[in-house]
Amino acid sequence: MSKKLTPLILLLAMNLRLAVTAIPPLFGIIQQHLHITNTTTALLVTLPLICFAIGALAAPRLIHQLGIGPLLLLTTGILVIANIGRPINRLTLIGGTILIGGAIALLNILIPTLIAATTPSRVTQMTSYYSLTMNLIAAIGTAIILPLATVWGWTTAMQLLGLPAGFALLASVFYRHALPTQSRVTSTTNVHWKLDRSTTLLALFMGCQSLIFYTLTTWLPTIYQAFGASVAEAGTLLSVFQLVGIPAALVLTYRWHFQRLLPLILLGYLVGLTCLLWRGWGHWLSAIILGFTCSLVFTLALNLIATSSRRVTVVAQRSAIAQSCGYLLAAVGPLLLGQLNHIFASWQPGLFLIGGLMILTVSIGYALVTTTHQQ
Repeated sequence: MSKKLTPLILLLAMNLRLAVTAIPPLFGIIQQHLHITNTTTALLVTLPLICFAIGALAAPRLIHQLGIGPLLLLTTGILVIANIGRPINRLTLIGGTILIGGAIALLNILIPTLIAATTPSRVTQMTSYYSLTMNLIAAIGTAIILPLATVWGWTTAMQLLGLPAGFALLASVFYRHALPTQSRVTSTTNVHWKLDRSTTLLALFMGCQSLIFYTLTTWLPTIYQAFGASVAEAGTLLSVFQLVGIPAALVLTYRWHFQRLLPLILLGYLVGLTCLLWRGWGHWLSAIILGFTCSLVFTLALNLIATSSRRVTVVAQRSAIAQSCGYLLAAVGPLLLGQLNHIFASWQPGLFLIGGLMILTVSIGYALVTTTHQQ
């Protein structure tokens, strides 16, 4: 069954970031055509993050009540409809974004649950496959969104982001009889809140690193343009930011001890942020270093969750709580940076704040690694 469901899992994974992270290169065009502010524009990333947080807690109950098969059909169907309708006007832009965020939030829980229920002996391998697919498709989408907008218009370009969801919907129909029954997934989807020290640190670490990643993903193209890059170059830089994270996720965490990674992460964070302030080649260095570092710290967060306890049920509970609290914290970032730029008419104050958060993230990481090793 595991090999049969691999295409379905990969098609579902294509949708986990694409409709959120491919939008920032179009921010300027969207603002011009729909006459919206930086704060409203930031909602296109902030709202999905809030949905991710809510979905981490709501998904287990929905999986138990509806089952994986019907829920997959529902979520992929919503993704198709929301992507098509989102760019029509300002109201559908916000409404479609909420629907997309809600659907992806359910997929964030559905995919790991599906993997655990059908491939228990290949969890690490399948997780690597779907993580790689998610990052690769998101990077490709970010790279081609502006050329598509130039050829066919920005509304059509945004609607085409629903194409992978259409394929996933068809695959969900095709594989519906091979999906596990409710009885096989019930034991993995019960979440109980228990905020001990490890869980609290995991939530803070997950939240801070997510805040940094999604804030940078939201505003990097605009910041690059403010510092002299063209619209096309800014979009390419964001694609580089996402692409260079793939080797970091697949290689480094298997070769380094967790505690030894933290100084490398801090160095990458601060050097990358400093390069962001330079023009020309500094922009390219910042995209490479920040992209590599953000992917590295995200993979470290996942590994810290997975190794936080020897009991599978405890790990599952901590994962749901860490994702829920973490994404709620991360949702503040894009709005806050946009508002700071509006107040000071400059990106520098917000970038200094991001630098402080980077130091805080690594500090929490040290505390978390120490706590985990003591248990």
